[in-house]
Amino acid sequence: MRSFFQSVLKHIDRLDAANLREQYRLLTDENDALGRILEMTDRGVVSLDARGDITYANPAAKTLLGDNLEGALGALGITPGSALKVETSVDYPESRTLEIRTLPSERITLVYIRDTTAEKKRTEEELRAGAAKAVCDLAAGVAHEIGNPLNAIAMNIQMLERDPTDRESLEICKNQVKRLDGIIRDFLAALRIRKPVLAPGSPADPLRSCLAALKQQFVERSIHVTVDIPATLPPVALDKDQIEQVFFNLVKNALEAMKDGSSLAIEIGADDRDVSVTFKDSGAGMTEDQLTHLFEPYRTSKEKGTGLGLMVSKRIVTDHGGTIAVTSKPGEGTTFVVMLPRIERRVRQLRCRDDEAP
Repeated sequence: MRSFFQSVLKHIDRLDAANLREQYRLLTDENDALGRILEMTDRGVVSLDARGDITYANPAAKTLLGDNLEGALGALGITPGSALKVETSVDYPESRTLEIRTLPSERITLVYIRDTTAEKKRTEEELRAGAAKAVCDLAAGVAHEIGNPLNAIAMNIQMLERDPTDRESLEICKNQVKRLDGIIRDFLAALRIRKPVLAPGSPADPLRSCLAALKQQFVERSIHVTVDIPATLPPVALDKDQIEQVFFNLVKNALEAMKDGSSLAIEIGADDRDVSVTFKDSGAGMTEDQLTHLFEPYRTSKEKGTGLGLMVSKRIVTDHGGTIAVTSKPGEGTTFVVMLPRIERRVRQLRCRDDEAP
C-alpha cells in the first residue's frame, strides 16, 4: 500500500479526475482485501490513536482479550507511542498465554496479539519428555555399570567363603565397593541440578586449587605440567567450587588418557569477549566417533569410566554462560578449551535482554 501512495504522489499532477477515480477504486479494493485478511486471521490486531483510543480491532483481538478491549489493554500496560514485546497470561475470556507486541508510529500504534498457549504447552511437554528420557537413560546406564562390580564382588565373596584368609579377594571386594560408590556419586551429581552462585573472580584461583589437589599424582607418575597464567586477567562471573569441579574432571581425564612421563599444558588467555582456559594433553587422543558422543552419559572410552563427569562439566560451563570445546586425533592427544564470558560481556547481554523486555 505504501508503494501505491508513493506512485500516486509522484504522478498526481498528471492525473485527471477519471484517473484519480480509478486510483481511488484500486485503493478501495486493496483496503477491502487487507480488511478481509485481518478479519480472517487468528492473530489479534488493534490500532490505537495518539490518545490511546481504539480506532480498529479485528475479531481475533476480541476473541483473545474479550469485548472490553480498552480495559484489557490498560490492564496489560499497553500505551500509545511505546514499543513493547511481552509474553503474558490472561484468565479472561479464557485461560491463555499471549505474545503481545506493539509497533508505534507518529499517529497510530499497532498492537499485535498471538495465542501461544498450545505452543508453550507443547514445549513444556517436550521438555518433560526429554527430562524423563534423560533420567531413564541415566538409570539404565547406572544399572548396567553396577552389574560388573556386583558380579566381581559376588565371585570373590564365594572365594572368601572357601578361604577366609584370601587377602587378594578381600582387596578386590573393597576396590569394587569403592567403584560402586563412585558410580552412585556421579549419578547423583548428574541429577542434582544446582544453579551456580556467581561472583566476580578469576578462573586462575580454582585452577590452582585443582592442581594442588592432584599434585601428588603428577609426581608419582612423572607427569610434566606447564601452566601459563597472565599476570592480569579480566574478571568473570563464576562459582569457584563448580568451576574447580570442571577443571578437576578435565585434568583427571587427561591423567587417565596419558602414560607415565607424559606432559600436560594448561594456559589461560583472554580476548575482548571471553576468558579461556586450555588443557592440552599428550595422551592417546580420540576418534571422530568418540568425539561425537563425548558429552553423553555412559559413552566413554575409559575402561572404568561413566562419561558423567564430562556431561556434568558441560552443564556447569553452560550455566555460567560459557562454552566447552574439544579437539582430538588418535595418537596426537586431546585439547579442551573452556570459555567463560567476561563480566562486561555478560552485562551487555543482560542489557540487551532488558531492552527487549517490557
